[in-house]
Amino acid sequence: MSNQKQIQAQRLSTHLDAVRHEDRRQILLAIRDTERWRPSISEFDGGRTPVGEPAIPADLYHRHLPKLAEIGLIEWDQETHWVTRGPEYEQVRPLLAFLFENYDE
Repeated sequence: MSNQKQIQAQRLSTHLDAVRHEDRRQILLAIRDTERWRPSISEFDGGRTPVGEPAIPADLYHRHLPKLAEIGLIEWDQETHWVTRGPEYEQVRPLLAFLFENYDE
């Protein structure tokens, strides 16, 4: 396998992992058609531990937002919790469109 194909396969694996969890898909879909978005407790299932002000679910703060930011799909301000599209977001947009059109959660 050529180096280019290995890079493409690795990128695809990273993107599939990013959209595997429902919360991460919800975050990525939330910024699909808007410049910026801020998660709130009311947008996610109840029973989660809130963090910060404005409050967001702790698992978003400690797990999902950092993961998406690390791979460049989002940019996340940890103080205000505003989320914008990251430099790699356009690479995952076709996958999101496919999931949105073909998968009923």
